[in-house]
Amino acid sequence: MIRTAAAGLLAAAAMVGLVPTAQAADPVPPTPKCTLPTDPYPGAVEFYQGRELRSGDSLVGKDNESSLVMEADGNLVLYLLNSTGGPKHVIWSSGTSGHPGAYAVLQRDSNFVVYQAGGSAETGGALWSSNTWGQNGAVLRLYPGAVVHVDTWGQGWSTSTFEMPSAFCPDIPSSPGLITSGSWAQSASVWLVIQRDGNIVMYRKRDDKAIWSSGTWGHDGAMLRMQEDGNLVLYKPAAHLTDAIWATGTSWSPGAYALLQDDGNFVIYKRGGSPSTGGAIWSTGTFGQ
Repeated sequence: MIRTAAAGLLAAAAMVGLVPTAQAADPVPPTPKCTLPTDPYPGAVEFYQGRELRSGDSLVGKDNESSLVMEADGNLVLYLLNSTGGPKHVIWSSGTSGHPGAYAVLQRDSNFVVYQAGGSAETGGALWSSNTWGQNGAVLRLYPGAVVHVDTWGQGWSTSTFEMPSAFCPDIPSSPGLITSGSWAQSASVWLVIQRDGNIVMYRKRDDKAIWSSGTWGHDGAMLRMQEDGNLVLYKPAAHLTDAIWATGTSWSPGAYALLQDDGNFVIYKRGGSPSTGGAIWSTGTFGQ
């Protein structure tokens, strides 16, 4: 069923040409490039009830890879910080720009709220909230990998912006089998983001410019899967993934894996292939861009 659903997308995927790839010494991707960390949330920065983020205030993750910023225009923004010294990348926001002076507060009722200037729980003026009121003991945590949680003893909330490894390897048990909307991966030169609108987009770190996309916007909540048959497929959200939106058309290569390279290319290699030994069967064609 999966192969049938994706077969119609083969022609579109084939339009992406293969290009030279960066050299590497490893014949297969090293395990850290494939696997999720044992503890995905070590060393969180914590923000407690009653605290506020006023215009210009920020929380910076302990890994120095993300920051939560209350912007002067009223937007609460979660940024990926740039390892190259280039511009930051927005990975999530409250969508409340246009309200200068707005601020965020973790209330005593456990709700995390953005209020317009002069607003409050008593006077109103809420622009956005985590909808976690009525819970107990809320703590907001900014985890390494750019994930913000409002943790409570009841119903919590998260930005769900999880960092994935730079290689998607279906034959590795601890590799992510399914990459959800909002997740992202990075190499030395690019970010690859599964956006909320269903578009897979590659952003160049030196200027935050989009240099490739799957062209699949308009499919909110879409999920990406690196399959054991070698096909990388974007599906509509559902309990059972059967409705393909986009695919690389590589289902004929069982054991293939996808690698986000430091040269900026996103490549699918056949089983046993690598940047140094060859075996690329699909790529975004973004080498050196």
